[in-house]
Amino acid sequence: MKYLSRFLLLTMGFALIAAGLMKWHADGFGFNGIWFFDNDFRPHPLHLLILGLAMVPPALWEIFLLEHNHHDGR
Repeated sequence: MKYLSRFLLLTMGFALIAAGLMKWHADGFGFNGIWFFDNDFRPHPLHLLILGLAMVPPALWEIFLLEHNHHDGR
């Protein structure tokens, strides 16, 4: 169950990266509306991209730790 939650977080991170990049591409890679008050408090595609990039390294680190602990017999 530990692996499932970590891999789900990793998958969600990659999905957010892909969705953010695709939506940002559809918007022409513009920077208008990055601040919430400029965009009627709607998230900019760059926010999705940053959230996805922030989720991937910790999820990978947790997976590596689980594997390391599993092989050490802990």
